[in-house]
Amino acid sequence: MVFAEQVRDNIIEVLPQVTYTGQLIPIAIGPHPKPMFEIHVPAASINYAVATIDSLREGLSVLFHPVQTNELDAHTNGARWLGTKLSLNLDVLN
Repeated sequence: MVFAEQVRDNIIEVLPQVTYTGQLIPIAIGPHPKPMFEIHVPAASINYAVATIDSLREGLSVLFHPVQTNELDAHTNGARWLGTKLSLNLDVLN
């Protein structure tokens, strides 16, 4: 867990475009099968954010998806992965 927190802190430090930073959630939650944290980046900065996070993720899987009302669509059609694509628990989004 400390490792993921360090990765999170490095991303926040290097990426000033982050508009929201969530705490590390140490358990599987919602559709996410592993501990996770959430950050928000404006759509205009997403390509830079993806490249930056890819260079800082230290082998962790990263899911990018838009913030939108339809969570199922966000986690499937709007989703992109860095690293290993994890199987999400999409049943909780129906």
